[in-house]
Amino acid sequence: MDYTILGKNIAKMRLKNHLTQEKLAETIDVSTVFISQIETAARKPSLETVYNIANALNTTIDTLVGENNPTAKYNEIVKLLSTKTKPEMQFIINIVREICNNTDKGEITPK
Repeated sequence: MDYTILGKNIAKMRLKNHLTQEKLAETIDVSTVFISQIETAARKPSLETVYNIANALNTTIDTLVGENNPTAKYNEIVKLLSTKTKPEMQFIINIVREICNNTDKGEITPK
């Protein structure tokens, strides 16, 4: 997890929700300093804290950790594929190509 992205996303969502660091801290029962440290990536919050922040900001953990970010998804795919052999890669590429063709035609609808 990229804690810098997490912190920036928390700050962005906090401002979008018109909350101060103090109000967010009060809502999830932590200190204002701790919220500041999370937003600047000076401290790493627990999963429970990220969950509580997501709930307080009416968003998802995925949004806060940047999982909705296309670059993060691309990097995850690259990491997953980095250990595959050439035949495995070709097999995966063929499957992905077929899925893309079917979604383009409307034959498969992502949920």
